[in-house]
Amino acid sequence: MKKTLLFLLFLLLLQACDGAPAQTTPAPAQVTDTPPTATAEPIIHKIIPEGGTRSRANAHDHEQTTTFEKKNVIGGDDFRRNQFERPYTAGEMVYLPDLDIVDFGITSDDQFFFIGIELAGLNSETNDVSGYYGVEIDRNRDGRGEILLAVRGPYSTEFTADNVVVMVDQNGDVGGLKPSRPDEGSTGDGYDGVIFDLSQNVHPEDPDLAWVRVIEGERPTVEIAYRKWIFKDGNEVFMWSVWASGQGVEPGKFNWHDNITVAEAGSPNKSDPDYPIKGIAELDNSCRVPLGFDAVGNEPLGCSVQVQQVEVEGDPVEFCDQFASVCARSPVILRPAPIFQRIVPNPQ
Repeated sequence: MKKTLLFLLFLLLLQACDGAPAQTTPAPAQVTDTPPTATAEPIIHKIIPEGGTRSRANAHDHEQTTTFEKKNVIGGDDFRRNQFERPYTAGEMVYLPDLDIVDFGITSDDQFFFIGIELAGLNSETNDVSGYYGVEIDRNRDGRGEILLAVRGPYSTEFTADNVVVMVDQNGDVGGLKPSRPDEGSTGDGYDGVIFDLSQNVHPEDPDLAWVRVIEGERPTVEIAYRKWIFKDGNEVFMWSVWASGQGVEPGKFNWHDNITVAEAGSPNKSDPDYPIKGIAELDNSCRVPLGFDAVGNEPLGCSVQVQQVEVEGDPVEFCDQFASVCARSPVILRPAPIFQRIVPNPQ
């Protein structure tokens, strides 16, 4: 009997041990320097541009298509007026046809403005359009751009918004003290804000704000489209200019001639002692064209130069005072767009 009771007690002890929780050493917590990131909502486009239906303005730019072998630019390059005709590499002056602007124009439809930048040809090495291109908008015609639309490749023949950035000058200091002349050593921060960059999920409650495509042809055209609602109450009066660059742009250093000396920039004219081009190379930009008004010819950085240009004085005008419709949707993000940083080659 005693043996039976001892056996039963032994069985009960075994069952108790089997049901006890196992004693384990907890694994150490994982530590990472990378903070968790929120997953951005997918971009859904509702209004995709098709093309302009109404021609608004057209202009011709100096071109090098028939003279590039001479590696010499006589007209179209004016450092003082921030106008550059330099579709060449620094030093060796190798011609870059996809940076040589031939014509530029603006059309519109009910929703968009379309700015076309016609180029001399394709990149001779890649056989495509490979530069950076952009548009500056000057609403109050004082020579200071308020909006900079910049695009980068790869490009498509269909409109895409993925490689477009829209930058703004929040505090109105683009152009330095006087935008129509060089201000060497300017301390301004140029285009200091971003309102549209889908790679960072930044847009003023409108992911359809800006687009780009390439229209193929013997002379390809980069076409940049942007929504008309940015001009409140349909007040579509402004000046605009275009540019092409092989090195991108540095948004904080506009205008170009405010951040470099004539000697450092070099010259594309062989008769100039600063020849060849150096610190400002692979760049072609245009003068400013009016839209919605008749220019009198003395507008700062304007295309008409028959009369003396006005030297603008007065306090800078902040972006939101001129584009209230943009700021009403969302605040300006005060940071430059790093994907368009311009690399300035060392003077040779």
